[in-house]
Amino acid sequence: MRAATPEERRSAHLALAEALTGEPARHAWHLAEAATGPDEAVAQALETAALSISCGGRTAAAVDPLVRAGELSPNPADRSRRLIEAAYIASATGPLDRVTRLLADARRADDARQASGTPTSLVFASATAAYLMYGQGQVDAAHRLLAGALADSDTSHANCDWTEDVLYSLLNASIFGGRQELWRLLGDALARFDPDGRTAVRLCYDALVDTGPAPRRVREGLLSALDTLPADAPPWRLIPLAFAAMGTDTLGEYRHLCRSMIDRELDCGAVGAAITGLLVLSGDSYHSGQWDEAEELARQGLDLAAALGYQLLECHLRVHLAFVAATRGQAEVARALSDEVSRWAAPRGLGNTQAFAWYARALTALGQGDYEEAYLQATRLNRDGAFAPSMISSWTVMDFVEAAVRTGRIEEARAHVAAAQRAGTADMSPRRAMSSLGAAALAAPDDRAGPLFEAALSMPDADRWPFEQARIQLAYGQWLRRTRDTARARLHLRAALETLDRLGARPWAVRAHNELRAAGVAEAVSPDSRAVALTTQERRIATLAAGGLTNKQIGQKLYLSHRTVSGHLHRIFPKLGITSRAALRDALGAEASPEPDAATDQRRIA
Repeated sequence: MRAATPEERRSAHLALAEALTGEPARHAWHLAEAATGPDEAVAQALETAALSISCGGRTAAAVDPLVRAGELSPNPADRSRRLIEAAYIASATGPLDRVTRLLADARRADDARQASGTPTSLVFASATAAYLMYGQGQVDAAHRLLAGALADSDTSHANCDWTEDVLYSLLNASIFGGRQELWRLLGDALARFDPDGRTAVRLCYDALVDTGPAPRRVREGLLSALDTLPADAPPWRLIPLAFAAMGTDTLGEYRHLCRSMIDRELDCGAVGAAITGLLVLSGDSYHSGQWDEAEELARQGLDLAAALGYQLLECHLRVHLAFVAATRGQAEVARALSDEVSRWAAPRGLGNTQAFAWYARALTALGQGDYEEAYLQATRLNRDGAFAPSMISSWTVMDFVEAAVRTGRIEEARAHVAAAQRAGTADMSPRRAMSSLGAAALAAPDDRAGPLFEAALSMPDADRWPFEQARIQLAYGQWLRRTRDTARARLHLRAALETLDRLGARPWAVRAHNELRAAGVAEAVSPDSRAVALTTQERRIATLAAGGLTNKQIGQKLYLSHRTVSGHLHRIFPKLGITSRAALRDALGAEASPEPDAATDQRRIA
């Protein structure tokens, strides 16, 4: 090749193109390599091949053919359109700095971007907004660009895939921005382009912002949409639903869809979608008490986001790590992570990102018993104490109320409970209902608190959210001890200690241990001296490994990557005091329970 003349190389490419007519993508590429100047027929062939490649699941491989098609386009408008489409795909595959180079090349052409309201202008808006939002955290600029593209669009494009993509991008900008004016603009756009609620974006908007008078119906609609999603659903259909499902605690039984999407997108090079999927799964794992899994997923996503320039997603993944550190009592780590996120998010107006960092600080303070600091952070989340309907506010009702009660602000705590009840937040999920009842019990007078505690702990599937459940058991045990019902106090305090110790929630476990001693249980084992126990997920992995399954087989069974399984085993061995898989069976001993049936296993995995 190096010794050949340009004409000899061109002849070779033409011969290869002729021989590969049955393979359109390779045929088009060799024709392009043989081209000596602009050629629309070859450009069209490359564009068609790129579309086929993308639809076939190899998203990243579609960028180069589109770029070459742009270079070969005689018409500047076609050149720009193809480069814009390449930039759009690159925004999903990374690295993000490639997006800016492609968009700059597109701008230099006399392009179809000038024709406002065309699908091309929507693609340009989507690609540019992705870079502004995910790469730089410029959510407001991205939101203005997207809203402007829709404002200039004709409603005849309402059923265009690009219109739905812009609506999806607006949804993401609204989620990360977290301000009411952003949500209002999205609501206006949906009223114009999706009046019949055809898109998943409308369902997510209803679930996260505007449940109206029927939050349960919204939740049922979300579950129905997830039920009907095919196993190979593309990211743009799955991710908004997964975000809404995580926010409403309905993702559990659909985690396998996210896991499959992540693996599929990583295989085809669409890393941006995979990082978002890892973010969603990490959040769900945290809430369901699988903290090792939450940390593993967050770190996997963080490595990818940092390498490819997705700074906004990197920021949110750090917040998830801060949550885990806060609940485990790693106060300095949690503060450092949340401070880093705040410094990046605050000047960019990222309201929701900032709120998550404040929540991490509030959790850290609650764990350390610094209730005044916890109250300060909680009021920042809720606009100086006034309940602000949002995903993060609905998660933190009990945190705010606990901080207010512990600092003597009983009336503020009761007002916050009442405001949350008026907002109907508890109707969106059993976890929210449980936390709302627990908060009401904390703020209630003694003659009303007992039944509220009992109602909270009697919620269906309460053990799916072990940290919230254990905190309510701890608070109930404290109340029972204070009201002289020592026998029942011991029952709830023991249950709380067992769960908190298993989770590794050391600050709360120490508190439960001290309460048990105060209740007269002198033999209560200190969390510091208790043998380190395996989590439910670790025990399941250890049992399967002891049965002879490989990491890949375990991963397929539990919807985990083989790297995640390996990471778990790396932590399991020192906990059990062993150094090899061969010693697992003896180390587990009688504690290794038989494998559950498939339906039970799926629920527990979720």
